[in-house]
Amino acid sequence: MLSRVVPQTKQTSYIAVQSRIASTRTFASHASPFRSVSRPLHQPQSRTFSSCGRRCSNGNYNRFSNSGRGPRAPPLMYHLLSRARTEHFVIIGLGASAFYYYNTEVVEMTGRRRLNFISVQHELELGEQAYREILAEHRDRILPDSHPDAKVVHRVLERLIPQARVEGAQWRAHVIKADNVRNAFVLPGGKVFVFTGILPFCKDEDGLAAVLGHEIAHVVAHHSAEGMTRNYLLKSIVTVASFLFDISAMIPAYLSHYLINLPNSRVQEAEADDMGLIMMARACYNPEAAIAFWQRLVNNKEEHEIHQFLSTHPSVGLLISGRDTSSIEAYPNSLATERKSYPCSQ
Repeated sequence: MLSRVVPQTKQTSYIAVQSRIASTRTFASHASPFRSVSRPLHQPQSRTFSSCGRRCSNGNYNRFSNSGRGPRAPPLMYHLLSRARTEHFVIIGLGASAFYYYNTEVVEMTGRRRLNFISVQHELELGEQAYREILAEHRDRILPDSHPDAKVVHRVLERLIPQARVEGAQWRAHVIKADNVRNAFVLPGGKVFVFTGILPFCKDEDGLAAVLGHEIAHVVAHHSAEGMTRNYLLKSIVTVASFLFDISAMIPAYLSHYLINLPNSRVQEAEADDMGLIMMARACYNPEAAIAFWQRLVNNKEEHEIHQFLSTHPSVGLLISGRDTSSIEAYPNSLATERKSYPCSQ
């Protein structure tokens, strides 16, 4: 009996082991991501996108932009206007009007109204900073006060400065030895720089007074502060417009340059012409020398330095070309009357 029982037990254990191995293989085949035992072999595996052919053509498919961020959202300005109410526009309008009225001033010599929120103190600080930088750059070429060219410049300024009322100005003139530079300018605060290259075109003290009178007029009228005010406003407007309307900042910047900056620079240059001629007449210089000086520059504008100087004085082209001859013809008469009111020996 025992001899028969033992072989049966071995046979039973062998069958159990094979059954366990088979079950283990079945688990491994189910764990594979590429094949499933429960799926019939003759059934084709369906593709992920092939089944949406009809469903995707029913008009519910959303096309995304090339950037992969979904449909393009409307500009922020659209949302703001859709939620804005009348009182919002009233508040904004009143605030802008109050800001403009509070920062509007009148140029004394011409009566022109303009917007300016740059303080005199800030303008003087910027002028002092520029003064130190220019001195450091040209210190080795500054002529002494005893030099004949420096004496001429000081003599002309002694007659022009009393006609120029500038708050906080500390006048100081420097003549820089640079015969190839045709330039002269006055910084906010009264620091005057004259390059020797401009002196031959002045011919005499009347011509030099025309140049310095024009440059001093820019300081008297605080044109640098006005320009900074305009630039600050334009940069703010360009930034807000590009943000609200979702457009490139180059577009409003381009428009503001040609529609606002250039016209205003011409207005300032024309105003400096008028004020400079008035100061010349009051200082007993001949205002007609200004026209002769600008004419000499225009006749030699093929030189790079002269062309660069004229490019910063856009009113000169109109003055000389004859397109604004009415104002030129009016200068001698009105300025002759101006000179008669001052004790001029000429």
